[in-house]
Amino acid sequence: MLMHEKLTPFELFKNPDLFISKPDTHAKVHSKYIDNLFGFEIGKIEQGLLKKYQAYYKITDQKNKKQHYQGTQTWIGIHPQTLQTPYEDILKALTVLKNIEVTRVVDIGAAYGRVGLLTSCIFPNASFIGYEILKKRVLEGNRIFKKNNLNNCKLLEENVLNADFIFPKAEVFFIYDFSEPEHIEYILRKLIDENLSSSFFIVCRGYAVEELLLKKFKPYWSGNGFVQAGLLKLFKFVKLKQ
Repeated sequence: MLMHEKLTPFELFKNPDLFISKPDTHAKVHSKYIDNLFGFEIGKIEQGLLKKYQAYYKITDQKNKKQHYQGTQTWIGIHPQTLQTPYEDILKALTVLKNIEVTRVVDIGAAYGRVGLLTSCIFPNASFIGYEILKKRVLEGNRIFKKNNLNNCKLLEENVLNADFIFPKAEVFFIYDFSEPEHIEYILRKLIDENLSSSFFIVCRGYAVEELLLKKFKPYWSGNGFVQAGLLKLFKFVKLKQ
């Protein structure tokens, strides 16, 4: 498997196509390579979380007293390259939007901030805010942003399910199956209620969020359709007529 042996983060931002895997390379393998290029220590961090907390798919272990992380689903114990969307799918989604004016991208359940890296690549003048509930992921993502002088990007340790939480205005929102279906529905309702004074996009990945958008929230976007970009779907929500 041939890789760009002398590739640097600067070259990645200059040439977005380098985020795309080669035909003989799986997207997850290529994404791991890009993670290593940027200097992420994701494997080490996820192993540390697994030592402290019970894996999401296991029942509470009374023997060693490990508990599940309290508050919302964190997917501790899932492979890091499954936890995160491949770089090339994020790139494809943002490329679909490259001709619209994007001033801010928001990621709900941002993990280590891959969307922020691609936002800086496609929309260098836009800001990125990612919300992640696990502090260690937040610290690592912000470390990589700082290392690459991405002052327009930040991850925040936040539980978006808190009743007093308010999303910032943005043209693009990424959302995944970050929690239970009722929690995802609550967030979708909140996003729509707070942003229908302007046009915006919801980019989603996951069975639960897609099912909700296709059924319960269809009236809000059905006139515009949706676009498939790898593992992601983009739904366009248009400003309500006064």
